[in-house]
Amino acid sequence: MSQKKNRSQKKPKSEIRLAEERFQNRIDKRNAFNDEARTIRDERDSLHEQRNKVMKGVLKYRKEMEGNKKNKEKHIKSRDAAMAKVKEFNELKQQKRKGRKGAKSVKDTVHAIISEIMATENRLETTEMTIAKERALLERLSILRRSLTEQQQTLTTHEHLHSEVKELDVEIGSEISRSNEEHESVVQLARLNKELYKKNKELMKEAFHLSAEANKKHEEFVTIRKKADDQHAKAMEMLETLRTHRKTASEERQARWRVVKDHRKNIKKELYDPDKLESVADDALQELMSGGKISL
Repeated sequence: MSQKKNRSQKKPKSEIRLAEERFQNRIDKRNAFNDEARTIRDERDSLHEQRNKVMKGVLKYRKEMEGNKKNKEKHIKSRDAAMAKVKEFNELKQQKRKGRKGAKSVKDTVHAIISEIMATENRLETTEMTIAKERALLERLSILRRSLTEQQQTLTTHEHLHSEVKELDVEIGSEISRSNEEHESVVQLARLNKELYKKNKELMKEAFHLSAEANKKHEEFVTIRKKADDQHAKAMEMLETLRTHRKTASEERQARWRVVKDHRKNIKKELYDPDKLESVADDALQELMSGGKISL
């Protein structure tokens, strides 16, 4: 029973075997940590990739908003230029209106002078009068005709100013329309940029969240890689221990082998010694002659 019990007992593991198991255990743990680190790294890279896609959308919106801003500035300049024109035309219009004040009275004066000239001419033609009175009427007629010329020139100027004021009204209306159109464009672009800003704000929130998650994953990755590096360092230490054990075992085997080799050499020398062989042969011959049995 005791012999069976001793046979069933496991042989103690050698130092080399224990070192190999410890080394392999460290390698297995290192590989497991590296596998986990690779998984987390892939998740981190995926988050970065998602963030990059979101940031492309952010940059696209920003570029569009910048373009809208530049266009809005152009429309603002055009609108303000149109309003400046309106102001300028209004001031000119006021000046021309002042210049054509009394146009109605001038027109009445012209008609009155014409009537008086016609009456004077009719009187000269139909009425008998002295030479002195006729000369006085002719002098009066000359004065009326000069006055008519002056008043007609004034009236022409007033009519021209009136025409210019009408043209200014048309120009003012055109510039006001252009100003309104430009202002509407400014309002539309401002409204569009407001909507783009809201969308961009949401994208920035998403990008920030993805960056935060990616940073967490990176911290996990660094922590696990450190564990893997620690296991690798311990495995290398164990490998050095294993190499030391193997070297010691090899040296012991070589020493034992030298002992065996020397022993075999001594035995061979003894077995193949000529004197001993001759003595053994003589002993065998005597044993044979005596009827004995030769033992080889």
